[in-house]
Amino acid sequence: MLSQNVQIVCGAGIVSGKEIISLLLARGLRDAGWNPEFVTSCWSDGTFVHRLEQGGFNYQRLRLGFISASLRMRPLMMTLDQLRFWPALAYRYSRHIAATAPQAVIHTNWHHALLLLPLLRQHRDIFWVHELFPNVPHYAQVLRAIAKRVGRVVCISHAVAGSVLALGVPESHVTVIYNGLPAVELMPTSTDPATLRLGIVGQIGAWKGHEDLLDALALLARDGISVKLRIFGAGDRGYIEALKARIVELNLDDQVQWRGVVNKQPDIYREIDVCVQPSRFDEPFGMSALEASAFGRPVIGSSRGGLPEIIEHGVTGLIVEAQRPDQLAQAIKSFARQPDLLRTMGESARKRARAEFSFDSFVSRYITVIEEITGEGTNMGMTSLAP
Repeated sequence: MLSQNVQIVCGAGIVSGKEIISLLLARGLRDAGWNPEFVTSCWSDGTFVHRLEQGGFNYQRLRLGFISASLRMRPLMMTLDQLRFWPALAYRYSRHIAATAPQAVIHTNWHHALLLLPLLRQHRDIFWVHELFPNVPHYAQVLRAIAKRVGRVVCISHAVAGSVLALGVPESHVTVIYNGLPAVELMPTSTDPATLRLGIVGQIGAWKGHEDLLDALALLARDGISVKLRIFGAGDRGYIEALKARIVELNLDDQVQWRGVVNKQPDIYREIDVCVQPSRFDEPFGMSALEASAFGRPVIGSSRGGLPEIIEHGVTGLIVEAQRPDQLAQAIKSFARQPDLLRTMGESARKRARAEFSFDSFVSRYITVIEEITGEGTNMGMTSLAP
């Protein structure tokens, strides 16, 4: 039996879905008898390190930074700054891997996998893909180079896998493992059917569709339908100020509440009846949609990326086209006028989250991949694009 030490390379400039699921995987591995540790970046706001310390995880901070995929000046300067530190990074990383002797190393970011490319090994390294890549030549070169150096490319959704395969990564190298969540408490539905409470959760940015949701609320107001919207998360201060100005312009002041960052999931979903995820970009997965489903909250989401893999239209929530406030308003109206949908779709969402996105399955499938690439498992070399 090889060492059960697993290193998770997670730069974590900020804490978002990728960092949260990396922490959850580490906890699951630890509960299964493994010893997960982290390699993270010196260039961060410190939030992720604080969470590592709270969770009792060992970590090593290195100068893991940014590699530009564009020719714009600022990204290029960041790349040059990173390359200046590359010899020290390679030396310290090599020393760390030699000292910890991990059975597997899981890389969560293509920038860092590319920086460490000469040090990756097929019998040990896994590239865990959390983003959809545009089908352009330079990404194809990067992804194919990484894929040749690792034992497996693990994608968090079929949407992500499709983007990876389109860039020329062999299907035999790709596995889809859906993110999973531990079982959560049963959350009762609202006792006030007269007021529908909506929530949008996560990073606050133009790509998340906040403006489309505000426009949908304005359309509903014209029809005499008033709902409450609670906005959870943080983002660029300038964009948030622009959203606040838009709220005033649309006369939605009394309908919108800002909740900021709330770290405890039950405290978020206790306050809402429906989670709205009107993303304008291709969501790699949609962690907020899964969280809401686990708590028995139906989800209204756009048809971008991995969201339709989480939301079963008409069963656990509703799917609308991106950047279509009219469709978004119609979906919200369905819940406002048919309160029973909150219970029926919420129950279906909770059941599907437990059946299709089981935390135990998520962890066990990851362990299987680790054992396959290291030769410890009985199914060495077998891959699957099934979730």
